Amino acid sequence: MLISSFNEDLLDLKEFSNQLESFIKVEHQYVDGGLVIGLSSNFGSGKSTFFRMWMDSMLDKEDEENPLLVLLNAWESDYYGDPLFAIISSLIERLVEGGKSPNKIIEAAKDLGWFSTAIGGQIVKKIIGVDAVAAGDLAEKKKKGREEKFKANLDSFSIYESRKKAMNSLREAITELVEGDEPRILFLVDELDRCRPDYAISYLETIKHIFDIRGTVFILAADKKHLENSARTAFGAKLDFDEYYRKFVHREVSLPEISESGYKKIAFAYLDYYIEGRGKRFCFADLTGSRSEEIVELISSLKLSPRQIQEIFRLLGHIFETTEEKKGKLFWCVGVGSILMAILKVASSELYDLLGTQQLEPKSALDFFRNQVDISHIDWWFMLCFTGGGLKTEENENLESILKRACFSEKELETSRNRDVSQWYSGWGHHSSKRFKQIFQKIEQLEQWSQ
Repeated sequence: MLISSFNEDLLDLKEFSNQLESFIKVEHQYVDGGLVIGLSSNFGSGKSTFFRMWMDSMLDKEDEENPLLVLLNAWESDYYGDPLFAIISSLIERLVEGGKSPNKIIEAAKDLGWFSTAIGGQIVKKIIGVDAVAAGDLAEKKKKGREEKFKANLDSFSIYESRKKAMNSLREAITELVEGDEPRILFLVDELDRCRPDYAISYLETIKHIFDIRGTVFILAADKKHLENSARTAFGAKLDFDEYYRKFVHREVSLPEISESGYKKIAFAYLDYYIEGRGKRFCFADLTGSRSEEIVELISSLKLSPRQIQEIFRLLGHIFETTEEKKGKLFWCVGVGSILMAILKVASSELYDLLGTQQLEPKSALDFFRNQVDISHIDWWFMLCFTGGGLKTEENENLESILKRACFSEKELETSRNRDVSQWYSGWGHHSSKRFKQIFQKIEQLEQWSQ
């Protein structure tokens, strides 16, 4: 489910984008060169979605007074080996789309050798519509001129000086294009935390050494913990990462936490997309009314990320898929138990394994519902686990003993004693004692198909 504009926003991020735009305009004045902002949020929290929506919004007002936008997926360019190549290539493409000439940057880049190769010629052709190979004599003369220039001095020092000079020429070409008192180019760098450690570090260093130019702004969307792991892999476990990170990133911001209304919007959107297939799928379980509310309550209490929620609904879509004749006819406990297992599969794999193999201790189950999630009717959820055969119990052990072993308070015990246990057994259907095991096996079978 690809979301590309604020019209489809499930995370209520429009206001955050407005705040970020104002923040950039102010903070840009307080750094000597280019401004680098770390959008540091956990993996799967919606950074990529935010970039797509934000860019869509910004493109509508892109003009001489607003910065040119360049969206970069660092992970997709990881195999290039040199982040400068990827950044320059994307910059040139956007300049052409914006009606600006990239010729000086291209010429400076050629001196570094990237655009004189076969692959470079293909990229130039794609971007500016010129076949570098078919350009013929002119291209060949320029190439030979460069070769003659470097043949005269092949010692290591001269090669270093020549490369340094070429690098400075490239930086000057970029400076001429972007330097100003207001942000001129905004680079949105996504997926940096998914790159190889050496490439991620090289990316940061390229931004610092080549693009530290007043007028440029980089927004780095990454899980900071992943970047820290990359840096420690490259420089050793004793690295003071916070101090190292400050060399590259001037300011840090985070995506706002998902609100209760945001969780509901995500849940109902994914319910429509994955479980009902937007009218192309039939759902075995009845997920109207309280069932959908139970999904939202568990998901929001566990503070799951959008990507985790997406995975849960993908699983549920497969679990509940059925024929039109069976739509909504699944026993209600089996439906709620499947929801719980799909959530645990994503959010707590250890609990998922224990519940699915009938090895979950009663006290561990109660501790989970009491301490790790903020939900109402804790004893109701506990009874679901017990009657569905997910808890580890002694042979012929009665309910009173199980409740005490789980450490229910006297007040909670009284509430549980007054509940009609038969409603759960009828809600599970026949042979309720192995229902969680059956759900577990179903999910594991589905996972094998998805690998």
